[in-house]
Amino acid sequence: MQQKKGSWLSVFKNIYHDEFQWSLVKSVGAFILGVRIAKELVGLEVMPAIQA
Repeated sequence: MQQKKGSWLSVFKNIYHDEFQWSLVKSVGAFILGVRIAKELVGLEVMPAIQA
């Protein structure tokens, strides 16, 4: 069985034009990006402890 040449493009277009699916893809993507950023920033001290 031979796949159509533009099948991935048509799948992407279908997801993009479906509001629920596109929102889900964006949310999952933002979550994964946030996790990766958090892993990179382990040990980074943004605000040092205030000495009293």
